[in-house]
Amino acid sequence: MLDLIYDRTAEDVAQGTDKGYYRHTDLNRVQAAVLYLRELYSGMGYDAVPLPSFRTWAENDIPRYPQMDAYIQAVRSLDGLIPVPDAPFLPQSPDRLDWRGANAIEEFLTRMDDSAERIAGAWFYSDEIFSGEVDL
Repeated sequence: MLDLIYDRTAEDVAQGTDKGYYRHTDLNRVQAAVLYLRELYSGMGYDAVPLPSFRTWAENDIPRYPQMDAYIQAVRSLDGLIPVPDAPFLPQSPDRLDWRGANAIEEFLTRMDDSAERIAGAWFYSDEIFSGEVDL
């Protein structure tokens, strides 16, 4: 189960709380979640999504537009892999990426993780796991 943050508020930004800033820890957490979900869904038979090579962000790194665009496109590459109930609208680009976009990214990934658990559980309910066990 992923541990992502998607409850940031305008107040967090105004007061300068930890959630009010988008830091290297956020970038690394989201990239790790994207890689985890890619492998998880690939292991369940869904088409593997090609991803850019990710870097590990350090505290003093300054993300540039091309890096942030690749970051957002990596998240978006998972969109459409499966239907995700109540999925938030993902940012199209880093232009005007704010706390709402950051929340949308991490909520989307959380919902994908939740969906994977439901997919795995559905095999038992449909009796697919027991197919061929009865000799006729």
